[in-house]
Amino acid sequence: MKKLLLSVSILLLFTAFQPHVLMAKTITGLVKDKDSGMPLPGVSVTSESGKAKASTDKNGRYTIDIEAKEYRLKFSMIGYNNAVIKLNGSNVVNVALAQSSASLSEIVITGYGDTKAKRSATASAVALEGRVSGISTDRASSVTRSKSVVGSVAKKPGPVSALPGKIKPQSNQLTAGEWNDLEHWDFWKDLMNNQEWSANQPKWQFYTNNRISINLKNKQQKPLINYTVTALRNGTPMWKAQTNFEGKVELWPSLFSNEQEELTLAVTDVNGKTLYNKNISSKTRNMTMVLDRPAESIKNLDVMFMVDATGSMGDEISYLKSELEDIIGKLNGGNNLNTRTALVFYRDKGDDYVVRDFGFDSDIRNVKRNLAKQEASGGGDFEEAVEEGMENAIYQQRWSTTGPTAKLMFMILDAPPHHDAARVKSLQRSVKEAAAKGIALIPVVASGIDKNTEFLMRFMALSTNGTYVFLTDDSGIGNSHLKPTVGSYQVEYLNQLLNRLINKYAGLEANMPEDLLSSVKK
Repeated sequence: MKKLLLSVSILLLFTAFQPHVLMAKTITGLVKDKDSGMPLPGVSVTSESGKAKASTDKNGRYTIDIEAKEYRLKFSMIGYNNAVIKLNGSNVVNVALAQSSASLSEIVITGYGDTKAKRSATASAVALEGRVSGISTDRASSVTRSKSVVGSVAKKPGPVSALPGKIKPQSNQLTAGEWNDLEHWDFWKDLMNNQEWSANQPKWQFYTNNRISINLKNKQQKPLINYTVTALRNGTPMWKAQTNFEGKVELWPSLFSNEQEELTLAVTDVNGKTLYNKNISSKTRNMTMVLDRPAESIKNLDVMFMVDATGSMGDEISYLKSELEDIIGKLNGGNNLNTRTALVFYRDKGDDYVVRDFGFDSDIRNVKRNLAKQEASGGGDFEEAVEEGMENAIYQQRWSTTGPTAKLMFMILDAPPHHDAARVKSLQRSVKEAAAKGIALIPVVASGIDKNTEFLMRFMALSTNGTYVFLTDDSGIGNSHLKPTVGSYQVEYLNQLLNRLINKYAGLEANMPEDLLSSVKK
């Protein structure tokens, strides 16, 4: 009996130190051709670590055993674009692969490296060699700013100015990248601890040290959308924001003052009924709140395009119009949402107009007609009337106020506002109001911006739970584009990137079949 007990003890002890034996999981699925829908045999399926490999059978089906700590699978086949798919807890992953062409699916740019890799954001620059396909590399452990583009793409000779005469360029030409500072918060904090970049905080009077992240769910762990969460100090509201498609909200009670005190959090529903009150300490940074409320999916989609129409945009405006027309044309395409689109164009004092607006419209034909009539002109100095465009777009346009709604505002520009105390206050008011209305600000910066503009746009994006988009030189169109102070990112066609973001913020990805979802995330 003692020998038996000893044997069992040894077995249990051995098992405790072999977690991978108990934690392996099996993933199965079907791989198809995206265009024909036919199954693809012989597709290579590889785990995130590369330790597990499989291939699809004659019916396009596969089975692979991977470790529980792995969250991605890579699918590759000659003649097709690679795809890297996030598992999201599912044991069934179906994928639709697109046939390869001279595309951007294998281009990844490396920027400032992972701040946890014991390298400063101002370390010396080195180039990353190799190839990463289908997904951006969030953690580049040994690189700072890259000087190389990884992968192969046929670049157009550049720079290319706007097309002559009335020739309309095709869409799917401008290239861009995305960087979400909220999702790379340690990276952002390191930048703000560096004197070179932190100087942008007092310049624009945006201080991001005191961030409070709230995750609002119901008892079934479903996200609660468009609930208002307010941070109060001694009964005075300091910051108000709405939960997004994930039930998440970002609060910045001292965004403009850099103060840190104890607060009260209040949650109200869409009818203004208070559902929750709680005092929190100044050290609270992350909270999950659970309320006994039914979850609803997003039913309405408001998309605003605020566009700099000054002469400095002339090198890219015709291409941008083609990309926007393509994006607008897809907004009502089978998503079952009540979709409205608005346009706001702005220039500067002394031009033909300062702000020209076209309110929210559900008829995309009207939106396209209004877009087609716009041209780049005016300006004359570097700064433009950005703050007046924002005031019009955020305060004067009729954003949806009923039903769960996704509200996105793409700010397409290549220059900052004029810098003085009044304009800074105007920017602050607009950003605060956007957060209160649940409008995610998503800057899309073109050629010509400087670092001050980049950081102002990133302040606005993270303050409203948005993200930062920037055009790149990979298209060869327009003048040279500023290299952003970011980590690794994937180069995408601009219209595909913006469509992906619209689907994401509208909560459409969560409701897509997995084979369609894979093509969105590629």
